[in-house]
Amino acid sequence: MGLCGCPRDTLKIHIDSETADIENETLSVYDYKLKFPVKRNNYKKIELYIDNLQLQTKGLASLSYVLSSNMIEYNSYNSRTKGANNVLAVLFADATATGRTNDFTLTYSNSTAPIQIENIPEQLQIKIQDIDGSPVSFQNANNLWSLDLRFECFY
Repeated sequence: MGLCGCPRDTLKIHIDSETADIENETLSVYDYKLKFPVKRNNYKKIELYIDNLQLQTKGLASLSYVLSSNMIEYNSYNSRTKGANNVLAVLFADATATGRTNDFTLTYSNSTAPIQIENIPEQLQIKIQDIDGSPVSFQNANNLWSLDLRFECFY
């Protein structure tokens, strides 16, 4: 039980660009088979939190990074999809990474605003694109990312 006294399960995952079950780094699409030891099938409400997102952008020329998934936000709208929102986080770089010698890492940490989703997929897909919808290629050995997600699942 959490602080509200509501019965809930807290599920956490850590994923990164180097451990995807299926990946296409040129298109920046990563798939992960989620295998929780205990997960109910009858949650009344699921809140998703992005606890940490790190992007190593050395050598990348993109100024924007849009992290999206196959999890759809409940009762939402996204102007790009013209439908429900699937964006988890957006980061803007202060400058392009090409030609820089430091400050390659972008960080998004511990948002206090939950994203309400309908369900937790068995296979999670993560995409990283720029603000115009073009893939950001992470196939260079210097370009990495990691993501910590937390699901607060009320039953």
